[in-house]
Amino acid sequence: MKHVGMIFCLTVVLIESQASQSWCQHLRAGRGRPGYKQKENPTRPANIFGVRQENQTEVFVAGDVSQKVEQAVRDALAAAVDVWGSSGRFEYWVLGTDRAAALELAEVFCTRRVARGDMSEGDCRRDSSDKDHGFLHYQEIGANALATGRAHGSAGHNGGAEWGIHRMASSLPLGLAGLLGISAENEQITILHEYWHSVQHSFIQTKDHRRRRQLLGPVWFVEGSAVAMAELTAPKLWQAGKLSSEKEGSRLWENLEKRMIKKMRFVQSKRQECSNLLPTTYGGDCGKLAYDSGGWAIAYLLHKFGDDVLLKSFHPTVETLGWEGAFQRAFGQSSGQFLIEFERFIDLPLSEQVGILPQQ
Repeated sequence: MKHVGMIFCLTVVLIESQASQSWCQHLRAGRGRPGYKQKENPTRPANIFGVRQENQTEVFVAGDVSQKVEQAVRDALAAAVDVWGSSGRFEYWVLGTDRAAALELAEVFCTRRVARGDMSEGDCRRDSSDKDHGFLHYQEIGANALATGRAHGSAGHNGGAEWGIHRMASSLPLGLAGLLGISAENEQITILHEYWHSVQHSFIQTKDHRRRRQLLGPVWFVEGSAVAMAELTAPKLWQAGKLSSEKEGSRLWENLEKRMIKKMRFVQSKRQECSNLLPTTYGGDCGKLAYDSGGWAIAYLLHKFGDDVLLKSFHPTVETLGWEGAFQRAFGQSSGQFLIEFERFIDLPLSEQVGILPQQ
């Protein structure tokens, strides 16, 4: 039996402001849509996640999570696979607010892990109560949100490479459940964000925990990529009818430009306080810039080099060239040189900054 060292890319969604601020039986086991096929991606090598050209996502929900929420999660993941391709074996575990239901779902998870030789039963039970990523942690977030009336949620890519899977978990998606006046669109963006993390991981084949962290790159790139890819892709999916978009609700949905402006204002508010606008590690108020400033940095790179530069140029070379080498090959400069260029971009008027965003 193996106990896996986890890689955490945790996204905490402060839904009240409609902005993703991230600090990278009745139990229904979901399956990828049968027969779903996607376009071949010749640049992606065979890897430890068993990538096939089909939807490999599986969704598991606690007994107190509605079928409506479950289906909405499935739909968002299917849309992500459609646009970015399969990242391989992918498990998305959704918790509700009831502790007993969370423990039942944890039992399903542990039965699966023990049967596959991933964990011992004892290790898995201890894992379920982990304060950072355990099932009870996610259940408590949803329960506290409903108890206080303060919208709050969390989702994360919690490792799984040593098992050959992407292990994902989420608290109750309040917007998909129609609770606390939160928009469903915000939750869809969160799901896209987390799926992008699985895409990042799918190009790295080593199972060595430390090496995987190195190849993923600095936090601003890991989380900034997920922010930018989710934020810029979601409007295209809504417009194409590949994701549903609710036009009515107690809280109006803000468009891409308004959401990115909020992020830029947060970045500007931290310029005097934080010496580095693109942090390399998590933690602290300045670490939060990895999401908003990092999101703008990646949006800027996508504007210069194309929407598919990460999928077609950067990620396919990251394991052979290393993160810095792949960055230089894809973007024609070192990450240090880019930081200087990005600082100049941050100095531009807001009207010029939003000009790099896709037109809605």
